[in-house]
Amino acid sequence: MFNAGDRCYYVDLPGYGYAQLSQAQRRSLARLVRDYVATRGAAGVVWLLDLRRDPSADDLAIAKLLAEHSMPVLAALTKADRVPRGRRRERMHTILHGLGANLTPEHCVFTSARTKEGIVALRKAIERLVERR
Repeated sequence: MFNAGDRCYYVDLPGYGYAQLSQAQRRSLARLVRDYVATRGAAGVVWLLDLRRDPSADDLAIAKLLAEHSMPVLAALTKADRVPRGRRRERMHTILHGLGANLTPEHCVFTSARTKEGIVALRKAIERLVERR
């Protein structure tokens, strides 16, 4: 089990979603993320994906980058509270299929910041990700 005395850093890399950035700023952020993933030896990536949205072109680029570097990925499927329970697995499969990455349902956790759903499961999944390194 992950020991609190062990060193573990959480690095929040810049997002790309709906930010109002110029093309030059977007290229700069993409380069920063690419360089970080390629050189830092991270234990893995916790990727926040909105359960309501299909993968974007940016998502596809990130999926490719992570696959190229064999980066372990944990997908936190956010805003689960806004998707009916009966449709969540369908949305998850749509997202995974759209990404074409080596993600499986076992790599996914449904979460909601508003209701706190899945937060304990996400913490445990992050601990397992860190322990594997």
